Amino acid sequence: MSHPTHTPPDSSRLVRAADGSLWRTAGQTSSGEQLYVLDGVDIDTCPMWVRERETLLTDLTGGPLTPVADGGAAA
Repeated sequence: MSHPTHTPPDSSRLVRAADGSLWRTAGQTSSGEQLYVLDGVDIDTCPMWVRERETLLTDLTGGPLTPVADGGAAA
């Protein structure tokens, strides 16, 4: 099951997963799929293999990713 966020690629966009966890966009795969890291992870030093693909993240967390105001982890 896929739940795309339909947000433009942006290395600092904050989203909330269906389970309440916060994630930041962190680049894209070679095929263009958005990658994410947990909010608070340093994107500049986080290896690509640690980043999560959007389709798997939405499947694991139970639903779509929702963009949130970029004010940090408070929401």
